[in-house]
Amino acid sequence: MLARIPASLRAAGLYAGAMVWTKGLGLLLLPLVTALLPAEEYGRMEFLCSAAEIAALLAGAGLVDTLYRFGSEPGEAGRHSAAQVAGLALVVSLGGLALAALVSPLGALLPMPATPTEVLLLGVTVALEAAIGVPLAWLRMQGRAAHYAALVVARGTLHSALLALLLWQGFGVAGMLAAGAAGSLLAALALLGGQARLTGIRLAPSGWKHLLAYGLPLTAGGLAAFLLGTADRWFLAGTVSAAELGHYALAAKLGLVMAFLTQPFDLWFYPRRIALYGTPEGRQQVARLAATGAAVTLCAAALAALAGPLLIHWATPAAYHGAARFVPWLCAALALQSLGSLFNIGCYMQRTGRQSLVVNGGAGLVALAAYAALIPRFGVAGAVAATLLGQAVRLVWFAWASQRSAPLDYGFLQVALLALGAALVAALPQLLAPVVVMAVAVPAMLALALLGARLGLLPTPRLVSARLALG
Repeated sequence: MLARIPASLRAAGLYAGAMVWTKGLGLLLLPLVTALLPAEEYGRMEFLCSAAEIAALLAGAGLVDTLYRFGSEPGEAGRHSAAQVAGLALVVSLGGLALAALVSPLGALLPMPATPTEVLLLGVTVALEAAIGVPLAWLRMQGRAAHYAALVVARGTLHSALLALLLWQGFGVAGMLAAGAAGSLLAALALLGGQARLTGIRLAPSGWKHLLAYGLPLTAGGLAAFLLGTADRWFLAGTVSAAELGHYALAAKLGLVMAFLTQPFDLWFYPRRIALYGTPEGRQQVARLAATGAAVTLCAAALAALAGPLLIHWATPAAYHGAARFVPWLCAALALQSLGSLFNIGCYMQRTGRQSLVVNGGAGLVALAAYAALIPRFGVAGAVAATLLGQAVRLVWFAWASQRSAPLDYGFLQVALLALGAALVAALPQLLAPVVVMAVAVPAMLALALLGARLGLLPTPRLVSARLALG
């Protein structure tokens, strides 16, 4: 039976299973963490993790996207490029480990001070980002979804077990960071060993110039895109009340459900799209799959916009209910971000990453200007509007620039019509009482999915059955 399921569906199912397992472990540990870690320490941990997100973008050096670009070359050329990227990832990670040791005493200067040990442990996890990300990306490129899922599940299980043990022993924040560092170190060793067997690891500095020319602009562009979704907090602090900021943070967390729902498709599609584009009839397949991804994104955004306000009303005190009005708009911003990434293949097929840097940087500047203009006057609503504006500019700019380099028939009209339907579904919690929304939620989502199928964006049950029968 498994052999009769299309490889793409098997891969997406494995990716989804690995994510559900790791996220589920995190949820199961939440009561233990909150019971054993004081609220002040939990807040300090969140601050350190937010700083680590930026550092991780730098440590990754855009090498995963670089692997997608050059590792997609056919035959031995692709394997040679993969070996070069793996070698560069190893060097970047070793350099990051040395840098973490050097800067660890500076933790006392942070707004929420950290000990040298805490900074060092966090630095180990961040520095190994490239050494872990590149081999995992190669597994996805080669369609080895089972190996990828097994490694992710093993790493997540080990990390959770160590975290629980060290917290129980009273090691606090340092124990949590040590669990992450140990899990990352073991994962990096295992993955680099597997990469050495699959492609080799080539330490050839003379071949890194073109890799860095592609990856470093992507890193800068990634930082710009990261600011597009986080810089609003800097402008909101001191402008709105703590309660409003809490509403915004809760709405943003629930909006991320959309990204969780689309991640299995993303994990399968992005590593393969450049290689697929170069095959016979690859252009039509890439366009069709990107349009399907857009439909999945819009349906996921509508579902998150429906479920988020219901969860807020039923699972939180009345003081948090004001967050419900922001959920649909934040889901829309995340959907625009995902659509921009789906329709930008032409920008990622260049020899360098400059085009993506220009687009992400330009959209980030638009958002920053809008934050400065709108947040002081409109507060959280201004932040939401500015984020939507920045993401819309990013989507349109990416689509235009990509079509100039690699014109594809994505079916933008059909996607726009489905987006209109998704917007109508997402508006239901803002117009109807929660009890009524619960009654109409399933029919509304079914109608949206049928609309996607009718527009040719989503496969129909008959088409899925036919593919299963044909294997």
